[in-house]
Amino acid sequence: MNKRLRYASAIVLAAAALVVCTSPPVPPPASQGVGLQASFVLANPAGLLALDKGGHAIGRIIDLPAQSAPATPVLHPSGKSIVFALTGQPDRTTGFGSDLYIVNLDGTGYKPVVQHEGDNVFYASPRFDKTGNVLYFHRRAAIIKAGAYVGNEDSLERLDLRTGERKRLLTDGADPSISPAGDRIIYTHLSQGYPDALWTADIDGSNARPFFKTKDTWWYLQTPRFGPSGCEIVFSAAGHAVAVAPPLIRSGGKAGFAHLTIPSFLYLAPCDGTSVKEIVQTMDDVVPAWSPDGSQVAYVGTGAFFVFTLANGNLRTLAQGQDFFFGDLLWLK
Repeated sequence: MNKRLRYASAIVLAAAALVVCTSPPVPPPASQGVGLQASFVLANPAGLLALDKGGHAIGRIIDLPAQSAPATPVLHPSGKSIVFALTGQPDRTTGFGSDLYIVNLDGTGYKPVVQHEGDNVFYASPRFDKTGNVLYFHRRAAIIKAGAYVGNEDSLERLDLRTGERKRLLTDGADPSISPAGDRIIYTHLSQGYPDALWTADIDGSNARPFFKTKDTWWYLQTPRFGPSGCEIVFSAAGHAVAVAPPLIRSGGKAGFAHLTIPSFLYLAPCDGTSVKEIVQTMDDVVPAWSPDGSQVAYVGTGAFFVFTLANGNLRTLAQGQDFFFGDLLWLK
């Protein structure tokens, strides 16, 4: 499914208090310890798939509840567990929504971290600070007035896992990424629930502002990701446009465009937002995953698993098959 449609339909966001719900029975590991052998984890409707270094599925980390779908996995700084979003069947008390769960790579320790507190409340895109003690995430809740759906409420929130203290940092934001230094957030800014730009803010949510200092715009963009070291980001976007300089504007007309592209690409930018570079065409919207050393970016889409090497521009196809039409990828080692 196209990522734009998934974004519009899979996350629909109202109440702010966290309510502890009755947890479903803990499922067993699908294959004991398979995650410890994995080089990648891919989250899609097929489950939490462990992949070897060649991109081939070697098993599921855990057998998730029936008719549930994981998304947006993140590795704990310890390297021993992951937190991910899980959308399942409606709860009898809190209705339909998605939660954040943790599981060890060996398939043990499965339990909820944040659970939706009402109907059409969704949690996604967990991100740890470098200590592993603080979790950042996206919350979306449907806004209902006079019994009718009128829109969404989006926010980025912070949870101290030691104390349980929870704080709303930003509104109209989704899909945060935390800088390696732990001092900044970059995120997808939303206008009426739809992505319109990348923004950045200090780690406490203050000083929120547009990320780019250039005139570049995109029709759609998503999934900004800080590199594991240094200071650069990669993101997926479509419909790139750069306004033509004023001398090229025709008399009485509006500014033209230097170019306009419809397929999706991955882009690379320094974290000061002063430039942007198109690095590879992906055709559809994808979720990029940095290699641990920051030299490569992987993604899945259009039925294949790709790895792009930044230094030489080489694009390799690791694997192909039905598991790779879309999904959220995590590069472990």
